[in-house]
Amino acid sequence: MPYLFSSEEFSGFFTPPMRDVTQSAEPVLDIWPYVDSIDLEALGVTGLHDVRHLYRDGAQRFDHILIGTERFNTLLAIIVDRDGKAVLGHHLLDLNRAYQS
Repeated sequence: MPYLFSSEEFSGFFTPPMRDVTQSAEPVLDIWPYVDSIDLEALGVTGLHDVRHLYRDGAQRFDHILIGTERFNTLLAIIVDRDGKAVLGHHLLDLNRAYQS
């Protein structure tokens, strides 16, 4: 069952330094069955694109898999527990809202 992280919960998965491992990372598991189970309409998203980035936290415990959406500067973040080889949940990351000045 998919779990939507609040902004506060999502921020708990960041351990500096976050590293972009998009080019070198090997998949821990297949995330797509989890992604397919998410009610995109409830998130206000009508379509997904490919994986845009993969970031790993400084403790190398969590992967943040960022999938593009049809909304400008909005990504679906999937959090994977690397040791447990499990998807923990997701968060809709609206970069325009998160980084407003």
